[in-house]
Amino acid sequence: MLLGLHTYSLYLHGIGQAWADFNLPWPRQLSTLELLDQAVRWGIDGLHLDDGVLESLEPAYLEEVGMAARERDLYLEYNFSMDLGGQGIGIQHDPAEAIATAKFLGADIVKLSMDLIRPRPVAASRFHPEVMAQIKSVASRLKQLVPAAEDAGVKIAVENHCDTFSEEILWLLDQVDNPLVGACIDTVNALMVMEDPMEAIENLAPRAFTNHFRDDRIEFQRHGFKLTGTAVGDGDIDIKRAYEIIKTRSSMKRINIETEMEIPLDDRETALRMEKETIVRSIKYCREVLGITQDSPR
Repeated sequence: MLLGLHTYSLYLHGIGQAWADFNLPWPRQLSTLELLDQAVRWGIDGLHLDDGVLESLEPAYLEEVGMAARERDLYLEYNFSMDLGGQGIGIQHDPAEAIATAKFLGADIVKLSMDLIRPRPVAASRFHPEVMAQIKSVASRLKQLVPAAEDAGVKIAVENHCDTFSEEILWLLDQVDNPLVGACIDTVNALMVMEDPMEAIENLAPRAFTNHFRDDRIEFQRHGFKLTGTAVGDGDIDIKRAYEIIKTRSSMKRINIETEMEIPLDDRETALRMEKETIVRSIKYCREVLGITQDSPR
């Protein structure tokens, strides 16, 4: 099993997609090639990257990045959002453009999130007609994309982002019905639609191509609770079980760490240090506690 990093984990360094109206209060801190060198220093095997990492989407530049990754023996996966809910997430691609980007990078997986508009109450909106109309539209587009994906040598993985029940992802995959289109498991996101994360992981694992391996902590407060990001292994997700499901019930051969800590932004140097320390702690947990190494069984 290989161990990689979702580059959103470095969003305080200026290389993550915009999300929930977040604006970074300082300039970008890492170039694309500096990120590749940092991955080597951390001893990880690859990067699950999004457009926030890339300084250009020109084919010649993408090919340069892909070559630099291969020289460092790093795998690449490409992450993008359709943003059907209009949340302004990153640079919006037509899915065909995302496949072309992956092809030029030499990435073998394109992760797609739909980012749907959901009616409330969210917990009662599973297979809601308004949601299904959006998913049916995505299914139609994915069917049309299969030849381009095949030509590019990539698989398309649809994520259970903060907008989708796992059963809806499975329904979508059944409609497309092609071995090049599967799922991306985020180990936390099911909570955002009030679904049991372990149930979502179990549902999606047999059809998943990639993952966002995350952990969160539940913080109880006087007026309810909040969910905060942690290093992998420090939160309240049953992360050992999540890994066991992925390892035994899927064909995936990579784990992609993702972290997103609630870090104060009043001190840039401290914030950047804390972000990196969270990643290092997550890598250490995955290597030493979960035993994820290149020689570990899938």
